[in-house]
Amino acid sequence: MPILLPDLAPESWKYSNINAALKKIEAAPVAPVWEMTGAFEFLCADAPEGTLHIVIPRGIKVTAPLELVLRGGDKAEIAPRVVIDIGDNAEAVLWERQSGEGAYWKNIHFTVNVGANAKFTHYRLGLDDPFSVVRSLAQVTLARDARYHFFNLVRECGFVRNEVVVHLEGFGGEAELAGLSLLRRQQHGDTTVCINHEAPHCRSSQFFKTVLDDQARGVFQGKIHVFKDAQKTDGYQLSNNLLLSSRAEMDVKPELEIYADDVKCSHGTTTGELDETPLFYLMSRGIPKEEARRLLLEAFLGDVLTKIEHEDIAQEFRAQVASWLI
Repeated sequence: MPILLPDLAPESWKYSNINAALKKIEAAPVAPVWEMTGAFEFLCADAPEGTLHIVIPRGIKVTAPLELVLRGGDKAEIAPRVVIDIGDNAEAVLWERQSGEGAYWKNIHFTVNVGANAKFTHYRLGLDDPFSVVRSLAQVTLARDARYHFFNLVRECGFVRNEVVVHLEGFGGEAELAGLSLLRRQQHGDTTVCINHEAPHCRSSQFFKTVLDDQARGVFQGKIHVFKDAQKTDGYQLSNNLLLSSRAEMDVKPELEIYADDVKCSHGTTTGELDETPLFYLMSRGIPKEEARRLLLEAFLGDVLTKIEHEDIAQEFRAQVASWLI
C-alpha cells in the first residue's frame, strides 16, 4: 500500500489489525469522486488534486446541510482528503454518507478548522460493503468559543475504524461526540476518540453505544487529555454496549489523562447482555419475545439518537436503526 499504516504495536491500534484486514483485498488506487449537494459554492478552486476543500466564510450561516456521498467499488483503493474551514461566527452542517459494493479500501482523512464563535456539525452514516475496509480519521481544531458536534452511525461494514482527534485550543470551546455501532456476522467496528483540552473553560462529551450479534467485534477507545493550563475543564465520557451473542466481543478502553487541578472529568462503561427481567415482564404482558426484544433494543439506542439536532437527518438515522433491528 502506498500509505504506511500501523500494526498492532501502537497502543491505540492493538484491537484493530488493519493490515491483516487489507491482506484480503487486492485493490488499485483510483481517484476519489464525491457526490455533492449544496457544497459547490463553498469549494476552494485551487485545492490540491485529490483534496476537497470547503470554506464557509466568516459570518455565513448555511441553513441546509452540505451533503457528501462517497461510494466504493470492487478492487478500488480510495484515499480522499477533505479540508473544511469554518470562518469566525459561521455555521454549517455536513451530512456524510459512506457506501459501496465489493471488496474495496477507503482511507479518508478530514481536517476541520472551526473559527471563533463558529459551529460545525458533522453527521456520518456508514453503509459500506461487508467485504470492505474503511478507515476514517478526522482531525479537528477549535478556536475560542467554537462548537463541534459529531454523530456517527455504523450499520453495515466489513472492517471499519472511525477515529476523531479534537484539539480545544481556544477558551470556551465545546466538542460533543456521539454515535451508534450496529454490528453482526463477522463485522469489526472501531471507534477511537481523543479530546485534547488545551485551553481553559472548555467542555467535551463522548456518548457511544454498540450492539453486537453473531461473531461481531466492537471497539471503543475514548480519551480525555487535559493539559496543565486547561483549568475549569468539563469532560464527560460514556460507552454502553450490548452483546446479543455469546460469540460477540467488545473491547473498551476509556482513559483520562489530567495535568490540571481544577477540572470536572468522568468516564464510564458498561458491557453486558440484554436484561432478562424487563424482557420477562413484557412477555408476561402478552408481547411476543422478538417484539419485546426489539422494544428493549429501541429503548437502549434511543437516548443517543436524541443527540441529532437536524430533524430530517434524525429521521434517516431512526429508519436505519429500525431496519437493522428487524
